[in-house]
Amino acid sequence: MKSLSKILIVLIIFTFSKANAGEFSSVTFTGEAPKKYEKDKQPITLYACNNTQIEHSMQWKKKNKKIIPYGHQSKNGKDFFISKYYVASPPLPNSFLPDIPLTLGVLSEDHFELTEQDKEAEIFMNYKLLKPVKLGFLPVNYSSGENEIATCIDQNVDTIPINIHCPSFKYIKGDKKGLGKGIAQLARVKKEGRLTANGQLFIPLDIETNKALKNCTVEIVNDIILEHQVYFGTAEKYHEKIDLTKAYEAYKSHHKEVSLYCKVRPKNEPASGCNPILLDN
Repeated sequence: MKSLSKILIVLIIFTFSKANAGEFSSVTFTGEAPKKYEKDKQPITLYACNNTQIEHSMQWKKKNKKIIPYGHQSKNGKDFFISKYYVASPPLPNSFLPDIPLTLGVLSEDHFELTEQDKEAEIFMNYKLLKPVKLGFLPVNYSSGENEIATCIDQNVDTIPINIHCPSFKYIKGDKKGLGKGIAQLARVKKEGRLTANGQLFIPLDIETNKALKNCTVEIVNDIILEHQVYFGTAEKYHEKIDLTKAYEAYKSHHKEVSLYCKVRPKNEPASGCNPILLDN
């Protein structure tokens, strides 16, 4: 069984330096969980421009305020701007291993934007709504390339924020089905201490049938990637969003892996989450 350090959602932590220039904002988390988890702290990760990651530990049924950087920043010799955050909250229990029933949360928002007029955000999460699922995995090839085009590995793109949407989650009460969505990070798998050429995507599976939930999609969150644009596919045919259910079924039946295409971001196409939010007059 693979350890947490060997699958896609391994979080590579980038420590935010106190010497960074910039202002600060705040976000307040509140949430509800099944009774057996209420005493546990819930880890939360915020993703922002230039691989910025902010870690937080939330207590259930309480207001949890976290101070976060906003505005002009400087890290590793790069100047950038933070105006948007994506919120990742793992399942209960906090495990991403196959064959383990997991409960996913419903978040009021999976992202938020900050402006000079509005520097505070509130996120509510409820882990008491959805029926448990299991997870399936499929490989992602970072080294795919053609016609001498530089691969994602050549361009030093190792971690990629993604957003997974599944519209057919089953609710605990009644026969209702609804949208489940979650932010995660695609990362190259480590083996024997070294990064391999592959990462892994995950998809929720129905516990009773062991089949992938229908009509799931996965989208690359390009609006907080500072220097590159990342897509699924190849230089000749690529997409920012793909049908994750079909990709998983293609892997299970034909061992077809997902490939990645990376290119340098054009200077005239800056990432929206790495620039100030323009307000209407």
